Amino acid sequence: MQRRGLTIVELMVTMGVVAVVIAIALPAIQSARESARRMQCQNNLRQIIVATQSHHSAEGALPSLYNGTALPYPLREWDLFHTHSWRVPLLPYVEESTLREQVRWDALATAPENESVAKTVVPTLVCPSGDDPSNMGWGLKHGSISIGVPPKDVQQKDRYLVVRSDYDAMAGIQVLPDPMPANAIPESVDYVRWGIWGWAVFDTKTTSGSQLLRYRRGKFRDIKDGLSNTIAIIERGGKPIDILNGKPNVTTDNPNADYPGQVGWSASNTFAWSINRNDIGVNVSNSEGIYSLHPGGANVAIADGSVRFLPDSTDFNTLVQLYGRSDGGLPE
Repeated sequence: MQRRGLTIVELMVTMGVVAVVIAIALPAIQSARESARRMQCQNNLRQIIVATQSHHSAEGALPSLYNGTALPYPLREWDLFHTHSWRVPLLPYVEESTLREQVRWDALATAPENESVAKTVVPTLVCPSGDDPSNMGWGLKHGSISIGVPPKDVQQKDRYLVVRSDYDAMAGIQVLPDPMPANAIPESVDYVRWGIWGWAVFDTKTTSGSQLLRYRRGKFRDIKDGLSNTIAIIERGGKPIDILNGKPNVTTDNPNADYPGQVGWSASNTFAWSINRNDIGVNVSNSEGIYSLHPGGANVAIADGSVRFLPDSTDFNTLVQLYGRSDGGLPE
């Protein structure tokens, strides 16, 4: 019996049909995968906010933004990059008790004694839509260099490797008057609507170059708007790259678009990088506000334990009301 094979024309038609099917199916597959990643991200945030609530129940307050005994108050702005972050006290509540026991509290989070901790991946703190967390970012050693040096001038010996977190606790949101008063300083904390993460007292009217004199941990009783109206934790994805409007924010002083704030999950951040900047909406800048790698918006955890997806179109005034602990809550 003579066997009949495909002709060249038939083969080309078949390949064309297969290509069309793949072209139709691929976006659907990618969309389904991103949907699964977004749900996992929401689950991560839910675990973190539940852990935060459990910590509050146990200690009567939220975790401090600045933990450890290596540096006494007052803290310089440079010091605020190097204490143990608010995430570290939450480790036992996200099934990371063993890692918590490895933390050297008498040493800075950026010290060699805590290097192994900083290099450990905590899955709950990493959004699956981001890069592989094994591709580490870098931070600066405490005694090596002062704040304000452009990233391009930082020597390799002054850096240490860290695993990122894609979730951040924001101290508040900056709201500048329009027009600005004469001789006003835009960086003044007078223009910050404080959130749930505590009460800070500085020795000057600016956060830049100032000292943090006192800091009290936040408590849920401080929230006058109600827990369901107040942001607790946000997505801040894309690190260790500084992203602006969807692209690396390359500048003359920062040709590699290195993220300007704290990249690592275990070390703290200065208040200057823990405040949503004036008129910065969702998915505009990961160094100045809420930012995710999900299309159309970003996830945030609310103080009542819920997780919401804020669309890119979220009005800035809505963000102000959601951040502030006593701004009257959201409109009906």
